[in-house]
Amino acid sequence: MLLRSGRRKPYEVLLRGRKSVKRKALLGTVKTASRKPALLLRETLKCYILTEDSKTVHFDIDEDGHYEISTKDSQSHEDIAWLSVFTRSEPAVTGKSSVRIKDSKNVVILTQRSKLNDFVLLCKGKKHLSLKLSEDNHFFIMHYQGDSVQFQCYEDTSYYLYVNDDSLDIRKLENKEPNEDKNFYFRVSYLQEK
Repeated sequence: MLLRSGRRKPYEVLLRGRKSVKRKALLGTVKTASRKPALLLRETLKCYILTEDSKTVHFDIDEDGHYEISTKDSQSHEDIAWLSVFTRSEPAVTGKSSVRIKDSKNVVILTQRSKLNDFVLLCKGKKHLSLKLSEDNHFFIMHYQGDSVQFQCYEDTSYYLYVNDDSLDIRKLENKEPNEDKNFYFRVSYLQEK
């Protein structure tokens, strides 16, 4: 689907052959191995992701697959992110009882438009943060801490997004209380639709 501006929606990607393919997983549900929906797309919001020092998070991937994940002092339209918020459709089973996970309403995917006009996903690589154009889902759990948020990796919950000097990466929490380290915290500045 094309927007009035001629740009594609975040859940559509262009493959190498310039053939448009909709990302079915982002459109509605993400299915588990038993083919039951595990997460349902609740909403997609336009925003800027900021560090606690008010730097803007920017990520891009070029045609050769080289990527840049950085922070910068200024904001531009290239830094607008799409935050796809998912809701768990079923309670999680722990032991014999069924319990809702308290963060289930805050499962998100972070996406930005690249210079090549493709949408790229921020995701956890083996040991570092990386970017993907693929249809794989790369989720983070967004934890609210007052006006700030933390992004915890969904698949490996011991890792969180972390701000280095002028870039982002993932890092394990050394202590259980990351409140002392502002580099684990971000702010989300939502944009109003016109």
